[in-house]
Amino acid sequence: MRGNFSAAHPIFGGMNKAMLSLTTIALIASASAQAQAITQTEAITRLLSAPEIKAEWFAPDFLVQVSFETIAAQFKGITGTYGKFVRLDILQDRPLAVYERGTLVISAAALDDQGRLTTFGAVPGPASAAADPAATQAAQAKAAALIEELFKSDPVDTALFSPEFLAQVSAGELTAQFASLHAENGAFQSIEPLGNGWRLTFEKGQLDVTALTVDAQDLITALQLQPVITYKTLDEARAAFAALPGSVTLLVQEAGKPQPLADLNSRTLLAIGSAFKLAILGELQAQITRGEKKWTDEVTLTDADKSLPSGTLQDAPAGSKYTLRDLAARMISQSDNTATDLLLKAVGREGVEARLGQTAMPSTREFFALKNPANLELLRAYRSAGLNRAARREVLQKADTAPLPNAGLFAQGKTTAQDVEWFASNQRLCRLMADVAALPETQINPGVADRNEFKTVSFKGGSEIGVLNLTTQVTTKAGKTLCISATWNRPEPLNEQQFVAMYAGVLKLLR
Repeated sequence: MRGNFSAAHPIFGGMNKAMLSLTTIALIASASAQAQAITQTEAITRLLSAPEIKAEWFAPDFLVQVSFETIAAQFKGITGTYGKFVRLDILQDRPLAVYERGTLVISAAALDDQGRLTTFGAVPGPASAAADPAATQAAQAKAAALIEELFKSDPVDTALFSPEFLAQVSAGELTAQFASLHAENGAFQSIEPLGNGWRLTFEKGQLDVTALTVDAQDLITALQLQPVITYKTLDEARAAFAALPGSVTLLVQEAGKPQPLADLNSRTLLAIGSAFKLAILGELQAQITRGEKKWTDEVTLTDADKSLPSGTLQDAPAGSKYTLRDLAARMISQSDNTATDLLLKAVGREGVEARLGQTAMPSTREFFALKNPANLELLRAYRSAGLNRAARREVLQKADTAPLPNAGLFAQGKTTAQDVEWFASNQRLCRLMADVAALPETQINPGVADRNEFKTVSFKGGSEIGVLNLTTQVTTKAGKTLCISATWNRPEPLNEQQFVAMYAGVLKLLR
């Protein structure tokens, strides 16, 4: 189960292995963690400020997943793009790496007992916070010129890409992919800045460059594109969603209005992945409002609490203490599964299940255990229990202590026991979001929406292979509050970037 779905997915499926996942500037890996030899701040500063990074700064399990050579090349690309590291600040309780020509928000950084990184991730931060705004502007102009050169050439000039990139995606593959792009979109026409990226206009369409990094020689080490889909009306958007294969639902609802602006099977229950965490946040807020809990209350992590990613708390040492507020922020903005289970245990399942409308729902750990092929008998018992709450709870209790699968099971691109999920309609999700949209935890990660285009943005999404939900509440600059919730289920992998682009097209109509 992946958590908040990010809009920045490569349009070139074959490029995934070579591109940094620029929603996480490429470095996400996990290993077990104990007490820390140095602080997180010291480790991040050492990593980002060093002229040359060292392999011993990374845990062995990290280096099994990402080679040191790849890591080193990617950090050189970061320096080539952003310039010299200046300092480490804080942005919305997250470390913010400030460079001469840009910033990176550190989304994940966990250490083992020897102070080695077991997890690291970063996303582009606000350019306005860069140490040298003039240098940032110059760098952006230089990057725009490089992008223009890249997309004007047909066939593509593969000499613009770094050797590291071409080692994973051959010049032939790259040429074929760009030829397909030009065949679909026509000749390149123009480029304009868009947030932290750029919008490209072609004869027959548009693409967004959501991220670009280069090395010291200004060769491309990572490139990420997102299709742009536009609609003239919500009816046109609804028809496009209805034409997708599988089960699809959509709701666009203005707060306080009886009739939705767009409705496609919005009462239908579909699997929603991590979007169910809105129900936990809502129950937590209700208990705090009633005086039963406080945001500053602490809970203690045990080994038995640990789930699988997304998130990083599964790597934290047992005995670590976290406030409810910290766990809530991790659960919503990072979709941390271990934080989710800690909160579920703290607030109790009964209230959460009532909010979600699901009988005997699983925790994230139980979710993974039931999908583990080694626990097939448990899965059969879960299915046999049906809607029998007592029987299903008995199975979930056993799943809570059953062995977890290897996380690699969910990286194989195959659906796994899709009946083990959390199910809700778009209408319920919009109600759940409305209950918690004012909380800062829902506003950390804007998801697909451009927060500059709205007064406020609150988001939660969820996905696994064959399951995708995006739920956003926005308040427009004119003062209208709207909820946009869309879900797609199919017994095979989804074209996620298409769905995200379609969802973005709906958001554009609501600005």
